[in-house]
Amino acid sequence: MFERFKRLLGGDRNPSADSVEPKKNAVRSVAGDIVELQKNAVKSVAGDIVDLQDGDWDDREWVYIAVNHEVSPEEGGRSSTQARVLAKKPGGELENLGFRLSQSTKQRLLVLRDAMAPGAVDPWTVLDLTIERSGHYDFNFSYTPPPRLNGDLLHAPLSNLLERYLTKRADR
Repeated sequence: MFERFKRLLGGDRNPSADSVEPKKNAVRSVAGDIVELQKNAVKSVAGDIVDLQDGDWDDREWVYIAVNHEVSPEEGGRSSTQARVLAKKPGGELENLGFRLSQSTKQRLLVLRDAMAPGAVDPWTVLDLTIERSGHYDFNFSYTPPPRLNGDLLHAPLSNLLERYLTKRADR
């Protein structure tokens, strides 16, 4: 199993994190810590994809991962996660599969959240993470009220992930 993720584990850094140009050593250290926490979270998410909501992983190869993770603003007490992986069996069609984040991955996301919100700074409430097979990943954070945790149980930003992925690839 580890070999399947070997490319990701040694993959590229997040380009947005590379563009951070801190002015002081302390700031540089914090930025470096956040980049490291992001890398650890990405590795952990990639390791979780085999815990499918329906069925077994079998011999699938993953192509693209997307996670929408909401956290309540009150001390990170409650969370709601949607996690999808686009994968296929050898010679098969691309599938859009749901998977579960492990407790250790959720904890890594909370550690990242806390590191990004020192002192009186409000922490993010919604994380959208995408990971490509090449190892490139992208974190997007929102500070708005988390939709599902605030009662919008039909909020499903990953519901048409496969169609959006195929359209994006066709436009290239």
